[in-house]
Amino acid sequence: MHINVHTKNINTKHISILGELESKDDIAHLINLLEYTEHKLHITFFDASILPSEIIDILISLQESNKIKVYVFKRFLYSYLTNLGIKCNYIENKSLMKLPETKILNMSNCELNNITVKIFLGQISEKYGYDYTDYQIESIKRRIKICMLRENIIDFNDFRNIVLNNEDIFEQLFLAFSINTTDFFRDPEVFSAIKNRILPYLNSYSHIKIWCVGCSNGKEPYSLAILLKEAGLLDKTQIYATDINPYVIEEAKNGLFSINTLESDIINYSLSGGTISFIDYFKLKGQYIKASDELKKNILFFQHSLVSSGILNEFQLILCRNVLIYFNSYLQKKVLDVFYHSLDMSGFLILGKSEGILQNEGYRLFNKYQNENKIYRRKE
Repeated sequence: MHINVHTKNINTKHISILGELESKDDIAHLINLLEYTEHKLHITFFDASILPSEIIDILISLQESNKIKVYVFKRFLYSYLTNLGIKCNYIENKSLMKLPETKILNMSNCELNNITVKIFLGQISEKYGYDYTDYQIESIKRRIKICMLRENIIDFNDFRNIVLNNEDIFEQLFLAFSINTTDFFRDPEVFSAIKNRILPYLNSYSHIKIWCVGCSNGKEPYSLAILLKEAGLLDKTQIYATDINPYVIEEAKNGLFSINTLESDIINYSLSGGTISFIDYFKLKGQYIKASDELKKNILFFQHSLVSSGILNEFQLILCRNVLIYFNSYLQKKVLDVFYHSLDMSGFLILGKSEGILQNEGYRLFNKYQNENKIYRRKE
């Protein structure tokens, strides 16, 4: 990371951030620049896709006192900051002409060849190390089209060549492939079943290990931590929360969430069997809430790919909800085998409401435990 600072006039200081804010020294240096200045600030993030919570807190404070303007080049960071109530100026890629509306319509209706797309996915795997070759092909094609439209590229061969030779454009496709839809206590009846049907059994263990697969921005593992806290089990539990997307992992570590969904979050918490107040587990800060350190301390967030990262061992509970639907049948079978070998004897597996195990020969590995909530147990 590199920070450039220059003063345009006696009142305004310009700070340019090149690269990601990764080290503690980088973060401390930027905090020092932001906190100890008499100038108004214009700050530009050229390459960063995510910011640590300490920086976000300061940006909010400076914006409230009208002392800062924020400019960003990365779409993911722009979306993240605006969702938290930070006003940003998004600087779009000016190197590509805006497409006429007729070409956009034609692009939306064009068909991508399955074989050509499969070859492209193989090239991505070889170049960047992310293997999407066994994802559902129709979903992949739809997301490629979305990315092409965003980047104003109408020819697939042009798009393929650019992706394979430009890491910034590949990053946009990678983000398009990533599924980040989640809520606190999503499907509250599932969390109610965890509370009433699974946690009493897990209480017999001296140490509990839970794996949240495809954790996105962390709302599911934080929801679990709340349930475990209220059941008196959090202190003896380690939650492993993983996702293929490194940016949502950093977002989850921050534990900052927009208040826009707070009303539905509170309702879901109550329907799940929550016993106190949902907001007691967070600190309200302007347009967002911040997860307490008590919730964070037993959650380990890290990047992991179900396709290539291998098995994690000896879990009593695995949640993988609304992930398998994006895989083809071959990869679904492979992932169910990973879960089987990652679970303790009679460990629990929870899938998404639209997912199941029967069509993937999962009956060889798991028994139904509560079918209406897609809860299964490992066969001994």
